[in-house]
Amino acid sequence: MRTRDSSGPLSSAPALPLASSVLMVLLSSLWLLGAGPSLTLAPESLLDPWQVHRLLTHALGHTALPGLLLSLLLLPAVGWRQECRLGTLRFLHTSALLALATGLLAVLLASLGVSGAAGGCGYMPVHLAMLAGQGHYLERSRGVLPSWLLPWLLLALTLLLSSEPSFLQLLCGLLAGLAYAAGAFQWLELSEQR
Repeated sequence: MRTRDSSGPLSSAPALPLASSVLMVLLSSLWLLGAGPSLTLAPESLLDPWQVHRLLTHALGHTALPGLLLSLLLLPAVGWRQECRLGTLRFLHTSALLALATGLLAVLLASLGVSGAAGGCGYMPVHLAMLAGQGHYLERSRGVLPSWLLPWLLLALTLLLSSEPSFLQLLCGLLAGLAYAAGAFQWLELSEQR
């Protein structure tokens, strides 16, 4: 994008991706306000109909600083490129859809008695879901590693660097992304008319 600044000549300064940048500010603000524990995805809290928002908002809260820092680091590294490729509206839609799918899968596993599947928060499962779900787009780009391996490496790295979210929540994010890539949510995709 070429813009005219006050000095007159045209400059080619790329604009920051809006949704990813606002998401970084939102994650940081919620951390500073201490809102992470109130956004935790706890199955028992979902029995109250006024708490159903946690299926989506669990991705915005963090209770551990390493998890927050890793989420913030990956937004410019991965999220900005995804937003530039998908567009702001489609990026927001896909992120929200995968956060919701991750939350539903975690609550389903927790209701089946799998301990540790729910009860956490953080944006890392959505990062994993976005990477796994968008992997077929990444095949075209030339990289050192195959694109299908990136989410799995990120899963291992997250487990090494942070205790938040739990392994099962990260796995739920990865599975939601793989389901997205397989077309399970195709009927929920935004069309060009919308």
